[in-house]
Amino acid sequence: MYFKIALHNVKKSIKDYTIYFLTLTFGICLFYLFNSIHSQQAILEINESQRSMLVLIQTMISGISIFVAVILGLLIIYANQYLMKRRHKEMGIYLLLGMEKGQVSRILILETLFIGIFALAVGLAAGVFLSQGFSILTARMFAVEMKEFQFVFSRDAFLQTILYFVIIFLIVMLFNGVSISRYKIIDLLHSGKKNQKMRIKNLWVSVILFIGSIVCLGVAYYNIWENGMMQVDGQFKLSIVLGVAGTFLFFFSLSGFFLNLVKGRKNFYYRGLNLFIFRQLNSKITTTFISMSMLCLMLFLAICAFATGTGMADTLNSNLEAVSPFDYSLYVNSDENGNLKSRDEVLNNLKRDGIEIEKYAETVNTITLYYQEKDDRNLTMEPFFKGRESLSSYPRKQVEEMMDGNVSLIRLSDYNDFLKTKGKDPITLKEDQYAVSCNFENVKDVFQDAVDEGQELTINGLKMKPLETMLTDVYVNTSIQMDAGTLILPDTLMDKMQIKPVLQYINILWKSSYADHSKVLTREIEEVYGDDFISPSGNQKPFQTSFSREDVYEQGAGLSTIIIYVAIYIGIVFLITSAAVLALQQLSENADNLPKYQLLERLGTEDRMIKGAVKAQIVTYFLIPMSLALVHSYVAIRVASVIISQLGHMDVAGAVFKSAVAILCIYGGYMAATYLGSKNMLRDR
Repeated sequence: MYFKIALHNVKKSIKDYTIYFLTLTFGICLFYLFNSIHSQQAILEINESQRSMLVLIQTMISGISIFVAVILGLLIIYANQYLMKRRHKEMGIYLLLGMEKGQVSRILILETLFIGIFALAVGLAAGVFLSQGFSILTARMFAVEMKEFQFVFSRDAFLQTILYFVIIFLIVMLFNGVSISRYKIIDLLHSGKKNQKMRIKNLWVSVILFIGSIVCLGVAYYNIWENGMMQVDGQFKLSIVLGVAGTFLFFFSLSGFFLNLVKGRKNFYYRGLNLFIFRQLNSKITTTFISMSMLCLMLFLAICAFATGTGMADTLNSNLEAVSPFDYSLYVNSDENGNLKSRDEVLNNLKRDGIEIEKYAETVNTITLYYQEKDDRNLTMEPFFKGRESLSSYPRKQVEEMMDGNVSLIRLSDYNDFLKTKGKDPITLKEDQYAVSCNFENVKDVFQDAVDEGQELTINGLKMKPLETMLTDVYVNTSIQMDAGTLILPDTLMDKMQIKPVLQYINILWKSSYADHSKVLTREIEEVYGDDFISPSGNQKPFQTSFSREDVYEQGAGLSTIIIYVAIYIGIVFLITSAAVLALQQLSENADNLPKYQLLERLGTEDRMIKGAVKAQIVTYFLIPMSLALVHSYVAIRVASVIISQLGHMDVAGAVFKSAVAILCIYGGYMAATYLGSKNMLRDR
């Protein structure tokens, strides 16, 4: 009997369950999709480095999935409580007809079980199907080929998804049982007639709290801008606390004067059904300010995840060619005594251990970096940054710290050898002239302005002016454009200065017949020196680290893939959670308001106006938390873009546009579905 009643109830309430079911299915599909990434390596042509990246992605996704499961679990419990509220009267009738609370609870458990099994089956089927296309996306992200089309099924992801969601459904069933045991028949029968009380009756208290919320948010924005997200210190923590507190105060105070604010514009307030619409909205804001604040913060996190994630990934991918000008680069640091091996010494030591380089190389170029030993303020960042602090995208505090940093020096002959290697014309410097090299995005404008203004420096007693053109070439294989200010000086001046070399880059271009020699060289170095950096004959590895062009591309592609997947995973989960809660709240509210709409109809209100009122309420209710979330996101993305710019130029507009498309599709889709569901309720009334 209970089975038939539960099945009948699910069929009867299918329209009420549509958004809940689709959200549940989408969450299950997403959960399986991202947790099945590790199974894709079987059909991809990837090397050990890329395989380790896939393992790292899977490890991160698995950790995040626990957090995602908690978020989806809370969403399901919250949504289930709203659906329960819709059926209070029905449950009250069951109890009035003589059913025991345990029997009603059993019916609800069976209903939850039916929906859960169906959603789990559909979600897993969709996840398994979509994961086949996910393999193609992963292959494109890693810039690799697929061995052949092969059906991919992840047993671990399948079982993990079932386990997590079975636990969630068991918790939901427990909640339903506890809820039923606490209700009285009278409360269930009359729950829809209870009025919501105004939380703040005094208008001026609301205004003061609203001003307080604006002050909290303003101070939070200022602190996060000054901190720049560079370090988790007291200033950073204060900005988080004030931001959260300001958000809650904003929505708490909004309910106190929202209606009065609109009533002040009488022509607008009494036009059409606006009086009805805004009273309904005010009542809803009053009773849901806590959930609205939480949803606003979740939307903020979703927007930031989408925008910064896609922006960072695009930045990494766009700079790969620029940061890998050579086939291979060796990094040689000075030892503890300040001595630096020469290029010939490094190459001879490698040859002694059986690793030949010059035999396969077309050119071997050397760039040596020097630092001034004595305290010379002319050879710090200060002359370039003083008076130009605003040109750097860093916060003032970071700029002041950078002023004490030394600029590195390069011999003119070394730099011209590099330019010759790359097929470029050499530069010429007079005895009283220096050149500036900088490609670090956050300080490029500072050095460019110094060059344009002819910043004078006194080096070794000689007054010097800059070359008219700032140099931006990358002269070593690296993960990012990291030249934050280097001076190229004439060799004659460098010979007179008390300086020591501290770092040397040995850059290699292979002969065309040995174009793929980088992999061979990397394998030989690993075999000879191993993890302890000592050869079998007891010789120490003559350099510290190396970067091949393939390393740069593989690491860049791997890192951008990690960022994209994590950003999409978190962003979509937070977005659908926020949108689903708003949708369920509005559907529940509109269902409770059906008698009011029927009364409006009996009073002669046109059907078009009633539908317009419903649409206005839904759109406004969805836009209120989104509006503040967009303000939060604007500040956060501006600050985050400064950090991301350390990797290269970030296309903020492009990242925001991609985020806007995703938000419009998901958030707008839920808003449209909510309106259609509410319109169907009106039609069936």
